[in-house]
Amino acid sequence: MKNMGKIFSNIKHYNDQLFENVEKITIVDREKVYIQNYNEIIEIKENEIRLSRLVIKGKNLKIVGISKYFLEVNGNISDVFLGAIKDE
Repeated sequence: MKNMGKIFSNIKHYNDQLFENVEKITIVDREKVYIQNYNEIIEIKENEIRLSRLVIKGKNLKIVGISKYFLEVNGNISDVFLGAIKDE
């Protein structure tokens, strides 16, 4: 019989790998969005910020914090879309 601790350790390791490259989004008061694990910034406009797998829409949008793994957007946020959306 296998050691139960080893089995659960393997499951946890698998779950961590499963969510490593997924954006983690925190929305605060429709004025602030924090995004972890973003891949690439495609386009920045005053009313839209387009990432590789995420689109933020609103007014007066600004990137106020940025690092390799973390992005902070401020403004009047109206929508957050997961996945790519077609141009309107």
